[in-house]
Amino acid sequence: MEAPGPGLVETGRILPKLAKDPLGTVGALLDGYGDVVRVKAGPMLVYLVADPAMTEYVLKDNYTNYRKSPIYDEFSILLGEGQLTTNNLEYWRKQRKLIHPAFSHSHVKGFADSITESTAAMLDGWDATAGEFRDIYDDYVTLLLAVTGRILFSIDLSTDTTQVTDAMRAAFAFIMKRVNAPVKLPQSFPTPQARQVARKVGELDDVVRHLIDERRRGGDTADVLTALVRARDEGGQGMREEDLLNEIKTLLVAGHESPANALSWACYLLATHPRIQERLAEKVRGVLGERVPSFADLAHLSYCRMVIEETMRLYPPAWIVERTPIADDVIGGYDVPAGARVTLCMYYIHRDKRLWDDPEEFRPERFADQEVAERHKFAFFPFSGGPRICLGKDLSMTEMVLILAMTVQRFRLELDPAHPVRPLASVNLRPESGIRVRPIRRITQPTRS
Repeated sequence: MEAPGPGLVETGRILPKLAKDPLGTVGALLDGYGDVVRVKAGPMLVYLVADPAMTEYVLKDNYTNYRKSPIYDEFSILLGEGQLTTNNLEYWRKQRKLIHPAFSHSHVKGFADSITESTAAMLDGWDATAGEFRDIYDDYVTLLLAVTGRILFSIDLSTDTTQVTDAMRAAFAFIMKRVNAPVKLPQSFPTPQARQVARKVGELDDVVRHLIDERRRGGDTADVLTALVRARDEGGQGMREEDLLNEIKTLLVAGHESPANALSWACYLLATHPRIQERLAEKVRGVLGERVPSFADLAHLSYCRMVIEETMRLYPPAWIVERTPIADDVIGGYDVPAGARVTLCMYYIHRDKRLWDDPEEFRPERFADQEVAERHKFAFFPFSGGPRICLGKDLSMTEMVLILAMTVQRFRLELDPAHPVRPLASVNLRPESGIRVRPIRRITQPTRS
């Protein structure tokens, strides 16, 4: 059975709207046609899916029949063939098995001091200009670069290695341009921008290769790169240098972009909901007093975790997840041919009134344990789901809870009423023009116990 969807003429009217307002246009299609919508635009066939059970089927139950969609191929410009981009399941399983121990509980616990020390340094900068409006999106991107650099490499990428940030910015601009372009030249076509990106990515590769060589020569540095250099499979084989290079770059990009987005949106929501902000500050004070949090405090910062999760419900860092069936399939009773793009509409599942009471309302209590247990597990999937769920989700949650706790412990946040805040739905859901907030000091500098 063919899924419902717009005809040729209506599709022609929709496409310009989709480029201008993807969130509103996709939402209107789902409202008009249901949980599975077929959209045919020239050679491209897309199925929009907005149902938790169908999402579970694609990401978990029948995941071996699905490859990453072509949108992820664009990231190979920067990341090569890593966990984010590869469609080779055997290679993916082998690599994931080697990488997974680096994100074990004991390793994540060891990263807590790097997170809190870098956060304290950022908040000291806020303290110096307390009472002034600032773009906290830029602040959190810089902070997460610093944290990710320390965790991956034991260096501060926000200040020490400009080749890294330059390469990522240039590559992301190029990738976004290609993702949004209706017609694309081959990646290898030597446009001036493509040549510039290739040069900058080459500089990034040189930096990472140098760090890999340092770790291979020995040392006891407690970072992810060291763990991956030492990782061995059952046959005693480690990763090839090219594989290690690509995985480290993947972890670098994924490790800073998504947490920075989520933290920025959390502060926006807290600034627009002062009652919830004060409740969170009170809960944090009850656990920490005026001391810096430790890893052991995470278990007691449950309301902070709920604020983060409710933020990612409303503003998931990746607003859609895309897959392509290898063989013909049936989703929700509808035929989906091999090679089509299946777009799992996370943003809309997270706001579906059939799954959530008053879905547009910011209500962290939705993530109390009892409420979570009563919902379909794919009603909320900000880290994707199934076997290919985000490898660093526990580290990411640790970062976000510790950073947000320290933020509200030291500052009350007020939104700049003159600065518009709009979500930009591209590969990630980020604030289009940043988020300007005035931090007002609560306490000066927490103490370390």
